[in-house]
Amino acid sequence: MSQNERRKSPRFVVEVPARLTVGHDVLIGRLRDVCRDAALVEAERSFPLQTEVKLAMELPGTGGPLIVTGSVIRLDEGDAGTTAMAILFRDISPSASARIDFFVAQQEG
Repeated sequence: MSQNERRKSPRFVVEVPARLTVGHDVLIGRLRDVCRDAALVEAERSFPLQTEVKLAMELPGTGGPLIVTGSVIRLDEGDAGTTAMAILFRDISPSASARIDFFVAQQEG
C-alpha cells in the first residue's frame, strides 16, 4: 500500500513559514503541505522519528498563527539539501481543528 493510499485526508500544497519546537530547540522551516491530520515541513535539519513537536504555522485565510502538537512520523529528503518531516497531529484543539478544516475546505472548493 502506498503512502497516498494510507493517507486519511487529501493534502494541499502550501508554502508558508513554519516553526518546530521541542523543549528549547527550535527549527525554522517551510510548511510544504497540510491535511486535516498531518503536515509536511522542510528544514535545514530534523528531529528524530517519534519526536513530539509543537508546530507553529500560519495557514492563509485562517486568522493568524496556529500551534498544534504532533509527532514526526516520516523523514525524507527535501529540496536544496533540506529534510522533510511528516508531522502527524495529536490532541488537536477544536479551534485549531476548525481552522485547519476551514483552510482545507477553501482548497477543495
